[in-house]
Amino acid sequence: MAARKIAYVVFVLPVVISVILGGFVLSNVLAQPDRQLNVWQFNFVIPSTQEGSKDIRIMNLLNSYQLSAPLNFTVRVNNTSFDCGDLYMTIYNMQTSPKQVVAQDAYFSQCFVATNSTLPLHGVFSPNINSTGTYQIVADMKDKSYKNDINVTATFNVQ
Repeated sequence: MAARKIAYVVFVLPVVISVILGGFVLSNVLAQPDRQLNVWQFNFVIPSTQEGSKDIRIMNLLNSYQLSAPLNFTVRVNNTSFDCGDLYMTIYNMQTSPKQVVAQDAYFSQCFVATNSTLPLHGVFSPNINSTGTYQIVADMKDKSYKNDINVTATFNVQ
């Protein structure tokens, strides 16, 4: 019987005291202003999957962005029949029904074949998103005659 009491004192009591003291220290640290518990500190860079035509791709698109990070999107078009066409880029908020446009821009006469440039020429599509959530970006390229178009769609998160 005495051996059982000694086993409790040696093995169980230190575990109980450690949990109580650890909880006390953690609660004091989290009670300080501007402190938060950030267990997952890994910054995985996961490229976002893109759906649509293989002739158009959104460059440097990540799966997730920080709220204060600039969103700089460019587009690569691999089909020369769309040279000097018009590029339309739109970002939708996926958490509203129906989807609401958050940012939109049009870039006309985008002649990219001679310089093998990314679009938009002489700039980037750089919207400001002021709230966290899930968003969808759509890049739509129309040829000069507006008879053909290619598009790509991708989803990303802002945290």
